[in-house]
Amino acid sequence: MSDQEQVTIVYVHPWTGSFTHAELESVKQTLDAKNQPYSVIDLYADDFDPIMRANDLSVYGNGDFKDPMVGRYIETIQKTNKLILMFPIWWLSAPAMLKGFFDKVFLANHIINFVDKEPVSHTAVNSAMVLSTSELTNDEMFKGYDGSVERIINFPLESIGAKQVTWHNMGDIIVAKRPALEAYLKQIPEFVNAFVDDGVMEEA
Repeated sequence: MSDQEQVTIVYVHPWTGSFTHAELESVKQTLDAKNQPYSVIDLYADDFDPIMRANDLSVYGNGDFKDPMVGRYIETIQKTNKLILMFPIWWLSAPAMLKGFFDKVFLANHIINFVDKEPVSHTAVNSAMVLSTSELTNDEMFKGYDGSVERIINFPLESIGAKQVTWHNMGDIIVAKRPALEAYLKQIPEFVNAFVDDGVMEEA
């Protein structure tokens, strides 16, 4: 891995007291310890508007945008090599904020085009890692619902160039006791180091 590879974290959670936020702090600390360049897109802190409005759709077909925040996000994603998504799973899906990010930022001629239905990426993304939480267990999440959640996330990530998507999920988050949460948090540096160094870890 080149020292110049850029990591971007897309963080999607409104509450700084959440387990996802604790994961974010661990990810940042791990990257800092490696002197790994990274940036954080914090959708809630940025007050990103995920709704595709008439104003957005008036130029969407041309791959254009009117929200200057979208332009900043596009510039970041274009330069990203390794993408980390961090979010809670609600009702077997990503938060609306993340879905809106895909809708409004992954634009034609900027992030991705489809030629004969095949994706052509305009980014430097080569791999992605997902760190999520869910009320359901991992077995329920990833085996009991025909991979519905994975399709929602993996398709846009793979389409923009992520040849490998590694997914780690903290299941049963609502009823998990402190020892289990602390034990999982201790694994975060291992997840991050393996991802940044191109190691392959078994998904959670």
